Amino acid sequence: MEENIMAQKEQLIKRHHPYVLGFHRNTVLGIAVLAFCCALLWSCDFVGQQKTALPPNVFVTEKDSALKNINGTWYYQKQLFNGYIIEKEKDKILAKMPILEGKENGKAMGWYKNGSKKFERNFLNGNREGIHRAWYENGRLAFLYFFHDDKFEGKQLTFFESGHRWQYLNYQKGYEEGKQKNWNYSGRVINNFTVKHGKLYGVIGRYDCMSVTKK
Repeated sequence: MEENIMAQKEQLIKRHHPYVLGFHRNTVLGIAVLAFCCALLWSCDFVGQQKTALPPNVFVTEKDSALKNINGTWYYQKQLFNGYIIEKEKDKILAKMPILEGKENGKAMGWYKNGSKKFERNFLNGNREGIHRAWYENGRLAFLYFFHDDKFEGKQLTFFESGHRWQYLNYQKGYEEGKQKNWNYSGRVINNFTVKHGKLYGVIGRYDCMSVTKK
């Protein structure tokens, strides 16, 4: 009798085991989708804030003697500046930085003399935030950086003017963490290592660490 009961239990477990596994898979997938949607909504909200928080159409050149930066805050004629700091050559604007309440806010942009785009940099309350990227004059991407709270965060990519890869780096809160890889101009790997909690593992050659504070 007991043997029959045990056999029935084993059959019951085998019969429902695939269902249980499927339930776990679906649950994990649902959590992953929910997390992705939350991240997407957060990013959209951030972009929306950047779009609505536009300074007035007041333009001041970087060489204007009435424009001052005091401890990271911009003043114009001794008042908190609201507007755009621009770099000009004759009548052509080569760079434009949006300022709100004396702090860099929004998307700073730059152009070469031929009109092609030179850089795009995003700021929030004076700090670098989100995507920063720049291009060579030939139109090829020079770098693609990601910032959070004025520090490198996540993947950081740089390229040679030829378009070949130069650096593939990973950062957490402004410090190297994870896979790091460098190539020379001919495409040969010269560094290939991993950083875990400040310790380096792998092949290390010549390596130029990027500053986390220079804007």
